[in-house]
Amino acid sequence: MAILLTGGTGKTSTRIARFLQDRKTPFLLASRKAEAAGPSGKSATNFDWLNSSTFEKPFQHKFPDGESISAAYLIAPQVPDPVPSINAFIYLAVKHGVKIFVMMTGSLVEKGGHNVGKVWSHLDDVGVEYTVLLATWLMENFSEQRHLHSIKNESKIYTACCNGKIPFVTAREIADVTFHALTENKPHDTMYRVLGPESLSHDEIAEKVSSSLGRNIFHIKLSEEQKLQCLLGSDRPEYLVKLLASLEVAAANGSESSLNNAVKSVTGRPPQNFDAWMQQIRSLWQ
Repeated sequence: MAILLTGGTGKTSTRIARFLQDRKTPFLLASRKAEAAGPSGKSATNFDWLNSSTFEKPFQHKFPDGESISAAYLIAPQVPDPVPSINAFIYLAVKHGVKIFVMMTGSLVEKGGHNVGKVWSHLDDVGVEYTVLLATWLMENFSEQRHLHSIKNESKIYTACCNGKIPFVTAREIADVTFHALTENKPHDTMYRVLGPESLSHDEIAEKVSSSLGRNIFHIKLSEEQKLQCLLGSDRPEYLVKLLASLEVAAANGSESSLNNAVKSVTGRPPQNFDAWMQQIRSLWQ
């Protein structure tokens, strides 16, 4: 048994790889620049969702003990319509003997709905064993992207989330749930909402970071239009900018306010709270 991890240089796949490595389960990281940018010492292959000629490459990889890929972790590319490419790859992967798929996506996706919701329904149609992980927002948004520089350099967090609460979760928790879904003998064949242990507003996050750093951090509440203008100054494509702004407005209206115990029920341990996570990374903001 070997496991394919698409999005091979991303937050969750690199962490899943650590779980697999600890268990001595063979795996292959796959992304556009995996061979050059993948973690040192981990098997990797170049793979591009937008170039179907690369789809065969993972199945041509020679594992040390002759294993073949039997499970795959799917992360959609950031393009307006990833569905045709992912569905085509699923079809090919099944032909190569892949029996288990785990797809991670955003918490608001619905089966058969827009974008990867159609991949979800395709997995149903194909008749394979699969698990869909609907993940809420990452704590790493504050430490690795989005808010890192504004906290460090401006002592500010800019969002259109207003007072909306979000059950932030760590990438490690998502990786842990994924690891279990990919490797356990008992089929999961379900959907999990992967949520953190507490719902926090960005005002509350700002208060916690302020207390930890000993300086005032302010949550600057933006309108959707103001958020769009902020994001348009980045190198993100316009469709993604609009999506990110709309997700923040949805959060302001309560779309992310629910809680559950999925992480503990799958992994056997509760998810880490924001205070504990913050103490591990607070030096990045100083």
